[in-house]
Amino acid sequence: MKFLKNTYFTVVWTILRVWLGIQWIVPAIEKLKDPTWVGSKSGVAITGFLKGAVAKATGEHPAVQGWYAAFVQNVALPNAQFFSYLIPVGELLVGVSLILGAATIIGLFAGAFMNLNYLLAGTTSTNPTLYTVAIILIAVGANAYLIGLDRFIVPYIKEKFRSQVA
Repeated sequence: MKFLKNTYFTVVWTILRVWLGIQWIVPAIEKLKDPTWVGSKSGVAITGFLKGAVAKATGEHPAVQGWYAAFVQNVALPNAQFFSYLIPVGELLVGVSLILGAATIIGLFAGAFMNLNYLLAGTTSTNPTLYTVAIILIAVGANAYLIGLDRFIVPYIKEKFRSQVA
């Protein structure tokens, strides 16, 4: 695991981080432009996705666990309109964060959390790959953002915090 923290790999981690950011921005923009996602009073697109997740919770080997289907049924579906805004905006923020290397670790955790939710909803697609890349970048820590805005933001925040505590 020590090789992950090697600064010689910084360029590799930066390329992976920017690639991951693009993977979040592209679907976010598509959703934000799609009137069935954002602007629909019923959250049409997300409602179909969520109902599909609930349907996958049945059978002998369900793709969606019962507890997650209950969450979808009782929390997400009744608030579909809210989630129809939250998801594409969250995807966009994660993408921008990763491309700029600003609030990188927060962006990585948020992206991994969204990928995990998509997986729990029974959607594989690119989610296992994106989740794995996010976890690897979290593991490399500061090397994930040495080439990015966090190289300047993190020391500034640390210094401000230290001056407030002292």
